[in-house]
Amino acid sequence: MYLKKFSTTVSTNGDDYVVNYHGDNSYGHCIYKKMDLTGTNKPVRQSVMLLTHCQMSDIIGEIDKESPLNESDHNSLSMEIRNHSLQVLHDWFDEK
Repeated sequence: MYLKKFSTTVSTNGDDYVVNYHGDNSYGHCIYKKMDLTGTNKPVRQSVMLLTHCQMSDIIGEIDKESPLNESDHNSLSMEIRNHSLQVLHDWFDEK
């Protein structure tokens, strides 16, 4: 995993939840919004976290400097960013 070496924090900004990534000389963040959805056929309510913005170019640049990335690496890194940031957010909610 590329993201394990970066420290993470979670902050709130209004209705948004921000997952922050900090490296030696880099910073990135992913912003989520909590949405409460109700089913159309069944009145089941569920909360989902919607990724609304992700700015990780500094973090990706630092990873690329240490270990050059090819196109397929970028695709897997993009998926890793989504999964990792969501897991960090879920862990933060579990601690509250």
